[in-house]
Amino acid sequence: MRIDSTSSAIFFDLDDTLYDLMAPFASALQKELPHISQTLGNEIDSFFSATRQYIDGLWKEYLKGEKTLQEIRIERYQLAARDFNLIISTDEGKRLQEQYEAEQAKISLPPDVEALLRELNDKDVCIGIITNGTTEGQTNKIKTLELDQYFSDNHIFISNEIGLAKPQPEIFHFVHERCQLENYRCYYIGDSWNLDVEGALHTNWYPIWFNHRHRDPQRHTEGYLEITNLRQLDIV
Repeated sequence: MRIDSTSSAIFFDLDDTLYDLMAPFASALQKELPHISQTLGNEIDSFFSATRQYIDGLWKEYLKGEKTLQEIRIERYQLAARDFNLIISTDEGKRLQEQYEAEQAKISLPPDVEALLRELNDKDVCIGIITNGTTEGQTNKIKTLELDQYFSDNHIFISNEIGLAKPQPEIFHFVHERCQLENYRCYYIGDSWNLDVEGALHTNWYPIWFNHRHRDPQRHTEGYLEITNLRQLDIV
């Protein structure tokens, strides 16, 4: 896909877009619930994808105040386990989440992401981040990944910090206004269909679905582009 560097603004999701969430999850599962990891075997990737799909749906309940962040994080594991005829107790889910967060302290940027961000900086493209999550948690990931060398602080938006969250279209309107993007064609790149694509559709943003886990779209629609590798972006 060709993107004009002089007239475009490109914002990214954080989790499983700018870094790989699968590696810390697999490590946490092996360390905390080795019996589950062993039973899943080569299906760990499918199990992880199921947890991501469930958290996207549960996020709406969190936004409504019906469940806490901790509750939906644990429930995603339990729902995914059910799909694989497994059981994860609340205590096991809590321990898995704690280990998962510890493993995320070791994350790093994939080489292709580093290359893309350097290219965008070299071409002086307007870039930013829009991410769901707690201020502390997402800020720690951003620091660990050293993303501050690529993104300015006033172009990083964390849902709990601003009181808006994907897939609410209001968060995209908020960023559009705050960053004064009226004269830009705005792209949003994210891995989640429900949060990223559906959120940006029907706003003044053009969603790019980073479908590197090869999932099926939740519905047939127009107005978005699908890529499976960030090298498919052609910045001109």
